[in-house]
Amino acid sequence: MSFRVKLILIFISSLTILLLCLHLYLEEQGNFHIITPGEAYRSAQLDRDELEYYIKKYNIKSILNLRGKNPNAAWYIEELQVSSELNVKHYDIALSATRELTDEEVRKLIEIFKSAPRPVLIHCKSGADRSGLVAAMWKVVVDGEPKSEARKQLSLLYGHLSTGKTKAMDQFFDEFFEKWTRGAYSDLKN
Repeated sequence: MSFRVKLILIFISSLTILLLCLHLYLEEQGNFHIITPGEAYRSAQLDRDELEYYIKKYNIKSILNLRGKNPNAAWYIEELQVSSELNVKHYDIALSATRELTDEEVRKLIEIFKSAPRPVLIHCKSGADRSGLVAAMWKVVVDGEPKSEARKQLSLLYGHLSTGKTKAMDQFFDEFFEKWTRGAYSDLKN
């Protein structure tokens, strides 16, 4: 085996180990991150203990579940119970990580951004794709951030890959940003 082949194998092995470590870290801590301090946070689907911990630590007042209503799922029942017990408002909107949002979904999200008690916790299953898109939208709509800054919410740092089916999140964000800056949702601004 040549020296060059050995280097390539070492590089691939190192990259694989690095990605595995990132995945394990994100999984262990619930992929919880700050979007806007004191205003908005993002995560993967949290279990009861994790959810209670983050609600209490960050004084979470509302949860935006991007997985939609799942009345027969244990995780959903548990999330509603914790929300009720801790007096946290709960919102549901069913988004897909593999298709672009509809205008109706965008409008519903913006309305929730404006009306949800803060701080709000935004989550999907893994906290990478749908949560990344909605966090990027939050940065534009609520924080007034430029596209380059908001787009950082859709990155490998949070477990998002801009390839394959989930590339729909990146494509949609670009379209959304253009529509937002052109005033397509002006009736929902302020």
